[in-house]
Amino acid sequence: MSDEPAPSLAEAPYGPEADAPAAPPAGVQRQRLHPLTPLLESFRFLTAAVAAAGLQAFTSRNFLFAIYIALAAAVVGGIASLIALQYRGFVIWGRELHIYGGVFTRSHRTVPLDRLQSVDLARPIRARLFGLAQLNIEVAGGDGTDAKLAYLKADRALELRAELLAIAGRPPAEPAPKPAEGEAPDRDAGLLVPQLTVKRLALASVLEALPVQVTALLVFGTAFAVTGSIFGFSTVATTLWVGFFAPALLGYLQSTVAMVNRFLRNGRFRIGRDGGNLLIQRGLTDTSHETVPVDRVTAVSFDEPVLWRSRQWRRIEVWTAAVAQQSATAVKSTTALPVGEPDQVAVVAAAAVPDLPSVFATERPPARARWRMPLRWKRTGAALTDRAFVVRHGYWVNTHVAVPYARIQSVKVTQGRVQRMQGLATVRALAAGGVGHDAVALHRDVREAVAMAAELRERADAAAALERPRLS
Repeated sequence: MSDEPAPSLAEAPYGPEADAPAAPPAGVQRQRLHPLTPLLESFRFLTAAVAAAGLQAFTSRNFLFAIYIALAAAVVGGIASLIALQYRGFVIWGRELHIYGGVFTRSHRTVPLDRLQSVDLARPIRARLFGLAQLNIEVAGGDGTDAKLAYLKADRALELRAELLAIAGRPPAEPAPKPAEGEAPDRDAGLLVPQLTVKRLALASVLEALPVQVTALLVFGTAFAVTGSIFGFSTVATTLWVGFFAPALLGYLQSTVAMVNRFLRNGRFRIGRDGGNLLIQRGLTDTSHETVPVDRVTAVSFDEPVLWRSRQWRRIEVWTAAVAQQSATAVKSTTALPVGEPDQVAVVAAAAVPDLPSVFATERPPARARWRMPLRWKRTGAALTDRAFVVRHGYWVNTHVAVPYARIQSVKVTQGRVQRMQGLATVRALAAGGVGHDAVALHRDVREAVAMAAELRERADAAAALERPRLS
């Protein structure tokens, strides 16, 4: 052991952290959110309270009691809002956004703007009534929406969005040029495809939900007719109502509500492109302005419900790196086109991933795998195109998933016991993020699976080597 003294510690830490901006001083004035923010965030609770008070007043005929409850809720809500606003706010300090909140449990969240991916503007209907909006902020490598600023005045939200994007080096989209004097404004100017009409969206929503609902009606109707003729219709009707029809009615209501929500969410859909970003606007009741960075798209899926096929309609979903890193139970995507014709689908697909085609010729699994998926075998396949690895699956909804080679981080081949007996294997290409929309080629011949995996690794390394910097 050497007797020399240990070197003294450095006065400042080494590495990039040494130049990182410190937290804002305690005396820095925080920017406040709108005073109505706490009330709007507790909107559902207040609605439930009002509904309960109204029901109580209707059943007991004591309307004075309902008035007292409403006044008490208003006073308590107002005091709670004033207290909450004292501890909520945000500060832009250097290249970081600091968000503060909490009354009993204080929180301080730091968002590094160097890693900013997008800033989306959302306006729920309860906020639109007061001219307010919220900002959803995503950073690369985060778990979905990393931060939210709700609520701000709509014009202030737009200014703040532009300021954050400017600090991050991602300038906002240029405003559309105004039409010359005397010319009618073109609502489709600057868009990749024409604005989606309400008629087409409504028809597409109904056609997508119709097959499952009709099939369920046929199954229940047939079961009722057969069992009723054997055991008596009155006895079977009571049993089926308690055991099947009542739960089925709830399922129908849920399916209908989901269909209506999808229609309202995608109403007045518009998509354009500004530089390296896809700009998406949507919503009839709750409006949103979303930004999808093209350089972070990890997968594109093309969905074709069964009743859309005669019209050649398809839907496009885009997956990005930040969204792919959410937990498996919360994975989400961005709808890049709710419903479109072949030429519109081709335009949007090429905008999301340059040179990506929209029509693919996939090869089915071997015939010996057909018994494992008798209904889906004809609509299951895989292909290695010039630009991406493509897999096909689904029955009611025929889906193609395309993962660009540069976005593939790892490839693995799996083989179960029954697959081993049949000489089959499954190839899985994991996209950037690890828990995203991976591409899975089911039940391939084992020799083909090994060769496919080797080819995928080679193409992924070659494509990633051409990117600077590489997406991780």
